Amino acid sequence: MRRAASRLAKRLCAALAASLFGLAAATAAPLVCQGTDLVGKIRDEDPAAFARFEAAGRKTRDAEGLLWRVEKDGAAPSHLFGTIHLSDERLKPLAAPVTAALASANLVLIEPREIADPQAAAMAREVAGRRAVRPGGNALFQVPAVDRLAVINLLAARGVPEHTAQKLEPWFLAMLATAPSCEIARIDEGMLNVDQLVVEAARAKGIRVEGLEDVDEQMATLAAVPEELAVRVLVDAARLGPGFADWVETMVNLYRDRRMGFLAAAVRDADLGGPRMRTQYDYLEALLGERNARMHARSRSAFAAGGAFMAVGALHLAGDDGLVERLRRDGYRVTRAW
Repeated sequence: MRRAASRLAKRLCAALAASLFGLAAATAAPLVCQGTDLVGKIRDEDPAAFARFEAAGRKTRDAEGLLWRVEKDGAAPSHLFGTIHLSDERLKPLAAPVTAALASANLVLIEPREIADPQAAAMAREVAGRRAVRPGGNALFQVPAVDRLAVINLLAARGVPEHTAQKLEPWFLAMLATAPSCEIARIDEGMLNVDQLVVEAARAKGIRVEGLEDVDEQMATLAAVPEELAVRVLVDAARLGPGFADWVETMVNLYRDRRMGFLAAAVRDADLGGPRMRTQYDYLEALLGERNARMHARSRSAFAAGGAFMAVGALHLAGDDGLVERLRRDGYRVTRAW
């Protein structure tokens, strides 16, 4: 079973190692998610609702912007860039302001060490496989009986047969459930996500790349998700059905508009997608706090030295506890560059 879990983790670690997307699919899946951008829908059809969404989104600190300039007297400027762990073709290539900022760096920091150090990937997969196995099994019996078949079908579509799913931890199954089928297919095709584009660009220019976390730490954070939330993620992702593509499309377009910090306003204040979609955001939010603190602590020396380019998931940037505000509290001038 550990080998099976390790195989499942292999694509996960190779693609993101961090959290949300990536797994080999057992069946063919479309390369395009074909969902509806729910924010765009209310913008076009309900201006009053869109205005309320806009007002709610602006209450989040640093909600707009993907590239931030980080400055302190006596050191070369650094940059903080928000990525999205997806390989959608609309996200490519990296924008000119991003590549210009990256070219000025002497060090690039990214989330997973395994992307920066491929030799560590095999060990990372083994660690993930060990953590994923549930002692005693029967993981799916934590799911209410009325939803069990839908959850089984959801996991099967992501390459996890029922007999395997029964032996894996609910938190690991929740992580797999949040992997869009379209992204799974793109990973199988060898397409690069935004994080990997950053690594490629850095290496092409001979810039050193370092990771901020290892898979064991990331898996520990995922394993700390309360089982009740993990089961709710499984159930609500299954209940969303085709609506899960709307979740992905809404995120992609908020990212393209450089407004990823508005995601909470979209699903909570504007209630786009209803309670099942709010569950997906609850899950993302549960993974942020501890990792924000870890990334902040481990990047301090690089920012102090100057000339750093740090690329992490865009949701780590916004909010009172986000990396932008954390750097400001450290005494840096942090201004939106793009």
